[in-house]
Amino acid sequence: MNPYKYPSLIIFFLFISATSISQDEAAVLDRAYGMDQTLYNGKKYDFRLPYGTKGNQYLFSPDFMDGSVTLKGKCYRDLTLNYDIYNQQLLLMYTDEAGARNIIEVSKAWLTKFSLGNMDFEFLDLEQKPQLYQVLGEGPVRILYYWRKNMDLDIAIGSNNYIFNRPIRDSYVFIDGNLKPYKSKRSLIGRFDPVHRQEIKRYLRKHKVNLKKSPDKIIAEMITFIGNIK
Repeated sequence: MNPYKYPSLIIFFLFISATSISQDEAAVLDRAYGMDQTLYNGKKYDFRLPYGTKGNQYLFSPDFMDGSVTLKGKCYRDLTLNYDIYNQQLLLMYTDEAGARNIIEVSKAWLTKFSLGNMDFEFLDLEQKPQLYQVLGEGPVRILYYWRKNMDLDIAIGSNNYIFNRPIRDSYVFIDGNLKPYKSKRSLIGRFDPVHRQEIKRYLRKHKVNLKKSPDKIIAEMITFIGNIK
């Protein structure tokens, strides 16, 4: 059979081949969650930047990462996520049943927590202002980080473009059900009972804790220690 006499057949087989590849990818999600409407009910992400904008709106980069999301008490693992800290929106990338790749905003209506790489976040309603916080430590006393970015006009001579600044981290200690900001070791220690301040100071000195540069693991261990002596 001369295939050039039947161009429609060639197009048909090419379509079947391409579709089967994308459907294999989509089947991975289907087996896991079957297009669960609790997970996939967010609106399409459609944030468009002004032409020539430098930088990006994400916590790290435009590259999506492995993570998990907890909605209505159910944890969904092995997801592909990113965190737009300019708009304070968690994003989910997935391939639908038709093989199309989508990015949606994870609905905050049922969101309680999520992980992004090795970082843990919670959606907390504190002081009548629900926000996403990175959470360090376990127990009633924890460290909370609020991440954000600003987009400003580029101050370079002759530039009319916008530029994102570096991620800004606002630090808080969560104690007695309240958020208390701190910016230094002195202000952090001052948030606790005077009876325990010397012990906290000794811990910080012994473990060489740097509140701005120490890894999250060190800060988590520090606040867990403080919570146990409170």
